[in-house]
Amino acid sequence: MLLWTGCSGSTPALNDTDIEIDSTVKHSTLLKEEPVNVGVLSIDSAVSVSEQYTPLMNYLSSEIKHPINLMVLSQESQFKKTEEGALDFIINNPLAAVQIQRLYQTEFLVTHTRPKTGSNFSGLIIVDSDSAINNIEDLKGKRAACVSFQTAAAGCTFQIYHLLQNGFDPHRDFSQFIENKSQDNIVLAVLNGAIDVGFVRTGHLEKMIDRGLLSRLDEVRIIDAVNDGFSYSHSTDVYPEWPVAALPDTDPELVKQVKSALIKLTPEHPALATLEVDGFVPAVDYGQLHELIKNLKLKSWNVDDK
Repeated sequence: MLLWTGCSGSTPALNDTDIEIDSTVKHSTLLKEEPVNVGVLSIDSAVSVSEQYTPLMNYLSSEIKHPINLMVLSQESQFKKTEEGALDFIINNPLAAVQIQRLYQTEFLVTHTRPKTGSNFSGLIIVDSDSAINNIEDLKGKRAACVSFQTAAAGCTFQIYHLLQNGFDPHRDFSQFIENKSQDNIVLAVLNGAIDVGFVRTGHLEKMIDRGLLSRLDEVRIIDAVNDGFSYSHSTDVYPEWPVAALPDTDPELVKQVKSALIKLTPEHPALATLEVDGFVPAVDYGQLHELIKNLKLKSWNVDDK
């Protein structure tokens, strides 16, 4: 095994202890009901989470007949809020989701599916298109950034695992290896020369083009690119997509209602329009992530599988 320890409608309510955004607007016909707290991990900003997930939260609110309190989570607060029992449901990247499941016995209900890629995704190692870096060996001594050493999936850890499997230790062999919470900023830092190498998830470059942050895909180059029939070129293995999970104390009937409501969504439903997914399927097998966590000795690695 590889052993590695990393470095340290209307709008639902939106709040987060790290990102100071607060709104108390809820469906007026549901104001007397106890709100259901749904935490969503932010990979770029609280505003982005609100824009993407508000239509889905409004849909769920109408289906379960409860107001939804949308809580934007950071890489750190997703663990804190789960431990505090402040959430009923949580939506986050599969690496953090499996770590939280190992620690707090959450139940995976469904898995996101996305156009072209279904219920899988992967990670990219990118450099500027004009860079002299062409392979893993060329990365030695270069400056790199990723989202979070311990809990970011395709924004960091998938790439770390891939490099370790190929004889390159990012924490020893890069001259600088830092965290940057925004994948947008990582790509832009590669383009402006602030760093040499960036880690992002498949599909993120295309999202940046859609938002006008990137002009062309060929502005960057993918290192160790795999072309294996998957819809996007990628550097790492392919892993299961984000799950939606219920906390152990969430009412079983509510869990059943939320799972049913998500699975019955069809790709053309307006609740999915801003989410860039085409639906949800019953939770897939996340054993691959359990093994990665144990091999790299990430958070929760020494907790027995449930």
